[in-house]
Amino acid sequence: MFFFKLYVFFVSALLASSTVCAGEEIDYARERQIMVDSQIAARGIKDKRILDAVGKIERHKFVPEGMRRYAYEGISLPIGGDEAVPPAYFVSLVAQLSGLKGGEKVLELGIESGYQAAVLAELSREVYCVEPSQEIALESEERLKALGYKNIKVKTGMIGAGWPEFAPYDVIVITNPINFAPQQAVDQLMPNGRIVMPLREYWGRKMVVLERAGKLVLVPL
Repeated sequence: MFFFKLYVFFVSALLASSTVCAGEEIDYARERQIMVDSQIAARGIKDKRILDAVGKIERHKFVPEGMRRYAYEGISLPIGGDEAVPPAYFVSLVAQLSGLKGGEKVLELGIESGYQAAVLAELSREVYCVEPSQEIALESEERLKALGYKNIKVKTGMIGAGWPEFAPYDVIVITNPINFAPQQAVDQLMPNGRIVMPLREYWGRKMVVLERAGKLVLVPL
């Protein structure tokens, strides 16, 4: 995964720039607001619903306890294996590109920690998550339930197959870089739906918005 691979590169900078000192009691609400102001709003995300959602969600509860002091830094954080919690800015950009107004049905292909699903759930009506790893799916589902999310459903399965039982979807979000949008997923979109995904060709540089009508938009990260 792109953000996991960047972890080693950025970790020294993270340690140097962290606003939290070792042994210090962490004011997570304060750290979260600093994150929203300096990492998200300052980089052009102006939608108040997105800023409020990211400012509300406790990102530190999606990372291992030993990493919680870094939970509000602008970096992905590993959660085991090749999985990571993506930076809040990345998740906010995905939410912005999804164009969510509150009544949508979203399909997320690849749940990882569940952090992105939580943000999407704050901004839409329902989120359906498909995760190939049964262990990750169960862990994320339990975490999201413990945090009170009732509008997120999770299942184990191949992401390319989507979740046809609940189709069609207004938005499909693909978590990890791929070479192309799976046709079965495209077939599960509403006629005016869109897919937000990291296309492998633009790995780590641009996000892709693919509309059902065939329009392709590239957005710099």
